[in-house]
Amino acid sequence: MSNVSTSQISTGYLSPPKGIHWRSIVGFELAWLALVYFHSWAIVPAIAYGLYGIYCLPARARIAVLLIGLTGVVIDTLLVSFNVISFSGAALLPVWFILIWFLFALAAVETMAGFLRPWWLGFLLGATGGPLSYLGGAALSGGLLQFPMAHWSFVVLVLVWGSLGVVLGYSRRFYAQATN
Repeated sequence: MSNVSTSQISTGYLSPPKGIHWRSIVGFELAWLALVYFHSWAIVPAIAYGLYGIYCLPARARIAVLLIGLTGVVIDTLLVSFNVISFSGAALLPVWFILIWFLFALAAVETMAGFLRPWWLGFLLGATGGPLSYLGGAALSGGLLQFPMAHWSFVVLVLVWGSLGVVLGYSRRFYAQATN
């Protein structure tokens, strides 16, 4: 029998002992704001932040960041192809928008997915936070991000992000590990 206490096993590396992982939350929000507002000008600092964050993670969590980021890019590519969202002057997702997905995946793995464990809370937080992030991004992007289907775009985003919140909360069990 090991001498590791039960509280250590239940918290794991993704739940810092002193509370919320502030670097993850603040870093993502600042990177999101910089990328949405400055677009390509913010790519290099955002990549540097993302690489540092990934460097701090164990291997299984790094794989989770990659998979969540790729899933998000596929989801938004489908949303663009179904005309739910669009980017003026671009048929594909801009590089800065793709980078936001990978930084979101980093923040989700480090902190957010821990809050989404009850499925109903995952749905509620995803259904509100995701679409509001798109609305904020549209307002700050200078008209680059648009909603061609108006209100229906928002309804689709609510359903997609609510489902994504449930999946993110559930997926945590595959990459979270206890500290020893």
